[in-house]
Amino acid sequence: MKTFKPICCLQTFILASLILLCSCSRAGSVSWPNDPDPVVKDTFPKDSNYIVPDTSKIIEGYLTPSKWYTYSWDDINYSNVTHIVYAFLRPVSAGDPTLTYGNASEEAAVYGLYPSLTDKTHLGYGDKLIAKAHTANVKVLIGIAGGVGRNAKDLDSIFANDSLRKQFIGNLITLCESRGYDGVTLDYEYPSSAAEGIGITNFAQELRIAFLESAVLAGKNMFITMAVPRGDWAGMYFDYGKLAKCCNWFSSMTYEFATSWTNRFSFNSPLYTSTSAGANTAIATTLHYLKDTRGINPLQIVIGAPFFGWVFSNYTSLGGTKSTTNGVDKRYTRIYNDYLKNSPTNGYVKYWNDTCKQSYLVNTSTNEMITYDDEQALMEKCNYIKTNGLKGVMIWEISRGFLPGTPDPNPLLTVLGSNLLY
Repeated sequence: MKTFKPICCLQTFILASLILLCSCSRAGSVSWPNDPDPVVKDTFPKDSNYIVPDTSKIIEGYLTPSKWYTYSWDDINYSNVTHIVYAFLRPVSAGDPTLTYGNASEEAAVYGLYPSLTDKTHLGYGDKLIAKAHTANVKVLIGIAGGVGRNAKDLDSIFANDSLRKQFIGNLITLCESRGYDGVTLDYEYPSSAAEGIGITNFAQELRIAFLESAVLAGKNMFITMAVPRGDWAGMYFDYGKLAKCCNWFSSMTYEFATSWTNRFSFNSPLYTSTSAGANTAIATTLHYLKDTRGINPLQIVIGAPFFGWVFSNYTSLGGTKSTTNGVDKRYTRIYNDYLKNSPTNGYVKYWNDTCKQSYLVNTSTNEMITYDDEQALMEKCNYIKTNGLKGVMIWEISRGFLPGTPDPNPLLTVLGSNLLY
């Protein structure tokens, strides 16, 4: 039989205080990042696994309202999308983590197009979008990009500085709490060093912890997603092993394989490679890189689908050499109205490449070639997603597939929804 010594009053008080402290930190009653208490931060270790992949399919559509045409929260067919990335916000500067649209005059031009919008700002439009989307059980994430959206140098500096990164995350938490966003999508184009990669990892890990520590957001299913490169040239700096533990999925930008700056007449978003068609890389090579080389679970891999294409002049043949400055990108709305609607009587003849699974138009009189995704190409992408057990598809960008006045004003979105969600 063991004998027990009585515990003194001081020992009893200390023990009770420790129990109370632990129970408060587990309950998340203290919100980080506003409180730097290390006990609270230790409640959720940075490198723990917070993500459990599941087999449900997603359709993630980026939405960037334009200053040239309207596409409102009422124009979206929400039954064919699961997540909308409302883009973009960014830090004011490399030293100021305050969230901003980035250009006040452009913001006024964009949202001045909507007569029924009282708050004619990016966030005012976002409020309308969130209300309509949530009614349809669709999630809305805020899209984050650096600089002017085409580089991430401001984010590079923000992410590299512990204090600035903490403030930036705090601003995102406040935005999600106050406006009702369901998460954050990071579009970092593109890291060029290991140090930038570390900054991205720190941001994602600490953002996940901040969601869990928020008294408002802890009970919600908050999402972190990322737009990522197609290969190793910039992808080498993403620590996918750590990021997969705090990010729900990675949306690969599998388009612009052939552009104004490439030197072959080929396809914008081919599923498979074809040397004769000038497609030496494709979605299949991207999947091999992400899944086999980097070890990402297929249920966290999303492939990109473009609602835009490219118009090339001086066309000779698929795989033929072209000027590196030859090409103009056009949204599907313009491609449909300017070329497809009156094809082939207007001289634009439609072809299908069964190797790459891509549609394209050729006009032999004007020597033009147009590469784009139509309903057939998108159905092939849906089949590819299901065959390979992938998470779903990311759309750049949903308003660019809008055909007002037609029986189905969102035909490309309908194809994706019909083939992935039902």
